[in-house]
Order: sequence, then structure tokens, then C-alpha cells
Amino acid sequence: MADIEFGRNQFGAPTMTRGDRRFRDFASQLTSDIQNYAPDCLELLQCIDDVVSGRSAYEEFEGNSSVVRCTSAGVTVESLGPVPSGTTYGVDEARSLILTYFDFLAPSVEDRKRHLRTWEQEHGGPFPGRHLLRLDKD
Repeated sequence: MADIEFGRNQFGAPTMTRGDRRFRDFASQLTSDIQNYAPDCLELLQCIDDVVSGRSAYEEFEGNSSVVRCTSAGVTVESLGPVPSGTTYGVDEARSLILTYFDFLAPSVEDRKRHLRTWEQEHGGPFPGRHLLRLDKD
């Protein structure tokens, strides 16, 4: 996957600062719809896992600016703006980008654990993708 980096603009809002332009739609979805709420990254990972594992044929995450659709064909980010557009990513690409953003929002093990606890409290159970979160090292 392309090397993507996130940072903050002059107003403190998250933004993609470097990386392959092909990932712009997904990076835009993360920075504008997830914003600073890291548990929603876990929600996106769960949508992907539900489809990949066969628990669901289709999952969707709708935000303010776009909708993420997870199917067996991949993960599609469709803009909800005035000029609709969409880009499809492979499952591994999507997971990697989501995890990069999660790490940007939760740079320490303690931060990741805190956001994981929030997700688990909101969903009433353990997060199945816990192994993806690198909770054992900083």
C-alpha cells in the first residue's frame, strides 16, 4: 500500500499530508467523517471484517461527506457531494489506511486501549479485530 501520512492543518483539523493521490477519497472520508473520533475507525474495521468473514454480504458506514460500502469485491468510498464520485480499494488497502488513521488519532498504546474500551462499551462486547491494533507495543 502507498505510504500515507496524516497531520493537522492550521486550524487543528486532521488532513492527509502526504501519500498516493489514489487514496485521497478514503483519506478525505476519514478526516471529514471520522474526524477525531477514533472508535469510528474500529467501526469501519468491523464493517470490513463482517463481510470478509462471511457474517454479512454487505456493510455500510455513512458519514457527512461520503459513504463506505464493504462487499466481497472490496471497499468503495462514494462521495455524497454535489459531484458524486467513488473509488474502490482492496480490503488490505482499506484496513491499512484505516489503521494508519487510527494510529494518527491514537498514537500511544494507552490511547489505542482507551478508544478500544469506548468502542467495546458502545457495542456491548469485545472488538473482534483487537489483534490489528498493536496494543502490545508502541
